[in-house]
Amino acid sequence: MHFQEITYSLVKNTFTDLSSEFLHPPLHLHTHSKLLLNLAIFYIMHPYEEKQKFMPDNFMLTLPDSRSPDFYRQLVEFGHFLEKESRAGCRYDLARWPNPLWQKIEVNMLAGLQRFLAADDRGITMLQWYNSGIFIKAAGKIIACDILPIPRYYNWPETPGLTMKIAEAIDALLITHDHKDHYDAELVNACQELGKPVYMHSGAVPADSSVRPMTNGCCCKLDQISFVAHHACHVWRKSETEVLLAVFEVKFGDNFRVVLCGDADYTKTLAGIKNQPDVLFITWRNPGPEFEDGHSEQTGTTLDAVQLAISRFAPRRLILEHYGELDHIYHGFSASYDMAVNLIESIDTPVTIHFWGDLVPLSSQE
Repeated sequence: MHFQEITYSLVKNTFTDLSSEFLHPPLHLHTHSKLLLNLAIFYIMHPYEEKQKFMPDNFMLTLPDSRSPDFYRQLVEFGHFLEKESRAGCRYDLARWPNPLWQKIEVNMLAGLQRFLAADDRGITMLQWYNSGIFIKAAGKIIACDILPIPRYYNWPETPGLTMKIAEAIDALLITHDHKDHYDAELVNACQELGKPVYMHSGAVPADSSVRPMTNGCCCKLDQISFVAHHACHVWRKSETEVLLAVFEVKFGDNFRVVLCGDADYTKTLAGIKNQPDVLFITWRNPGPEFEDGHSEQTGTTLDAVQLAISRFAPRRLILEHYGELDHIYHGFSASYDMAVNLIESIDTPVTIHFWGDLVPLSSQE
């Protein structure tokens, strides 16, 4: 049985019994349960025979599996595959549709979203979404940051209703900045339509929107979850005014705190952030030319840059983000997973990287 048959069979078998409820979901179903039903639509309503002609027989890429002892090797190989096969003119040119590469990735992400929404509310659980997108479930709430329901750079069709269903599932959306790999206007509009709060840098709020402006040091609260915005400098920029970006320091209850940097330069001043966060999320590669191998301005290494962040913030755990971003790869950047693995092997502080669709326990039930 070919991969496409297996994938379709698994998804179809999981959801076929739910299809009648999808078409007419019971009113008493919890929002998250309705979303689980709706995630199946693309696969139920599009027969395998229609997809078969778009799935090459030799498409046997194995996605990285975080449960495998070879996960890091798989990440590096996946990155090399993207660099070789997904750029313009290649087998899985991202500008083409249908695109079996993205379709396989999307199946993995939707399965992860299903597991995340069904997960126990006790403890603090994270879902790694595409690129730097993060969902965090805690205290009966779901906070999302820099979520793209689907990368829209190539006009790929969205799984029907996914954007609205994500908006229904979350309780607040944080956006670090308005670059297209962190900001999705359709999700922002869906959240506003449902009255779900969206927060971003006060200077980047779209005109005529109800997005809540976050000035530097501004604090907001959502039941047992509170967060503070810290204006910061984007990586590879000289000043904060070039890209209006907010780092979010999020506190869950009294004892757990994460810092979501987005694309912030973590080597520059972020004086308002308290040290020793439980988790610090930082972006890929290097914060500037002074840490880029081969650059004329280089004075240090990637490891030096990350060690500066560790020295400054003393995080209990570091999570690496933004590796393998498809549009960056399409335009010539490396996936850089090998760089992430080297960092993980070189740093004493616990450091992890996760693949799109992975569930990650951040804190267990106390």
